[in-house]
Amino acid sequence: MLVGERLAEGFAMYRDVYDNTAPLSAFVFWVLDVVAGRSFLVYRLAALALLLLQALLLNAIFNRHNVYASKSYIPALVYLVIGSLSFEFNMLTPLLLGNTFVLLSLPYVVTLSKEGFDNNRLFVGGFMLGLAAMCFLPLALFLLIGAFGVFFFASNTFRSFLLMLCGFIFPYAVLMTYYFYTNTGQEFIELHLLRPWQLQVDFLRPPADVAKLMAIPALVLLISLLSTASLPQRLVFQVKFQQVMWVWLFVSFLVIFTRDEITVATFVLVLPPLAYFSEFFFNSNRKKWLLNLVFFIVLGGVLVLRYRLVLGINPYLSLEESPLLLPEAPEMPVEQTTVLVLGKDTRYYIQNRPVTPYINWELAQRHFKRLNEYDAVFRISQNFSGERPAFIVDEVGLMPELSYKIPAVFGDYTPTDVQGVYQLTD
Repeated sequence: MLVGERLAEGFAMYRDVYDNTAPLSAFVFWVLDVVAGRSFLVYRLAALALLLLQALLLNAIFNRHNVYASKSYIPALVYLVIGSLSFEFNMLTPLLLGNTFVLLSLPYVVTLSKEGFDNNRLFVGGFMLGLAAMCFLPLALFLLIGAFGVFFFASNTFRSFLLMLCGFIFPYAVLMTYYFYTNTGQEFIELHLLRPWQLQVDFLRPPADVAKLMAIPALVLLISLLSTASLPQRLVFQVKFQQVMWVWLFVSFLVIFTRDEITVATFVLVLPPLAYFSEFFFNSNRKKWLLNLVFFIVLGGVLVLRYRLVLGINPYLSLEESPLLLPEAPEMPVEQTTVLVLGKDTRYYIQNRPVTPYINWELAQRHFKRLNEYDAVFRISQNFSGERPAFIVDEVGLMPELSYKIPAVFGDYTPTDVQGVYQLTD
């Protein structure tokens, strides 16, 4: 939301806004800010619409290409039920945006053997994966699915994969051209292309809480995979498609467990293969009452977990929500003003507007942690030349050093009655 707000004010991503949000996701956040401003409801509704679109799109792909023995709407139902497990699935994240484009690429990857060798379809499939990476860069790993899809379905594997790779690279080539012309190429490479591969894995929620919330999807996935293993012989296309979905499941877990923040929301990548394999259990030859019982147990478990706070059972489940929630805004001398926070506490921006490129403290330390270098001091001075915040919240004790080394910028700030908060007096 802060990124979208800064872009709506006319500032350029990566040059004037230091954040590692992918460019296409930043564009979506910019559009939402232009349309609705700071509206949490609009962000929620947009996420719900995307989740519904993904479920219907995936089910339509399955039915159109006859990946099952008969047409079914069970995958869409399972997708939506499991996708309602936690409010995290209904948050508008770059991962949720990118997952939509991954789904859009699927029909262009798996239909070659049925429709013949088609250059346009291969290129479009790679293009969709490129757009997915431009929403959330680690989704570039889904090129592995494209590679296996080409291997299973294409007549000329190497040439077909190169064509898909060209489609993947094309949107990035256009974007890189734009950033080089605007003299932002280095920042784009550093903040977007290189940043997500730090491989510093951390859990945003406690791992035990993630395991509790994901127990139901894990159970559904397990019984579905066991049902899949007992399938009778099917059409060659259906067998190949299932192999692609196995690769999808593997790549999903690869992306999830190599991210810097692991939480329930990252498991949205598992929903497509989970929905696919669930059909083999819920539409199996087992007794119908047993299948219905399992489904209603899953549905009941999802409802209980989703509304555990309303039902008053969260103390028994011991699930901690606080790492994902913003507490009340701290005390400020004035609200509805401009603020810069030297630290990780973003609560000050709830009632105030950020200025300068430094909205992400981890990335801001590229400059503020190198105050003994001339280049870093010069960059800070340049970034404050166009706009200065009315207040600076100093959580890390840098203001004395900044006032000494850059007096033209920080010498005009004086301490207020609130500890660590400085006000512009000039």
